[in-house]
Amino acid sequence: MGDRLKILGIFALLGFVGGVSANVIYHTVWPWLLAVFPSILTAEWVLSGIAGALITTCLVVIWVYLSRPTEPR
Repeated sequence: MGDRLKILGIFALLGFVGGVSANVIYHTVWPWLLAVFPSILTAEWVLSGIAGALITTCLVVIWVYLSRPTEPR
């Protein structure tokens, strides 16, 4: 039971960090992107796609670094 709670806590922490990162990126990078690419970046699907791709990539990279290969006994 302790391992399951630890894994759940890790995923909750990763979700929190991902949400905070997305918020910071949205408020700092998004105005610059709108100034540079005003027409395409006003579409909602572009924002959703970019955010989903970045969050998923970050989570997979973190998962790869946290998971270790198991050694045979």
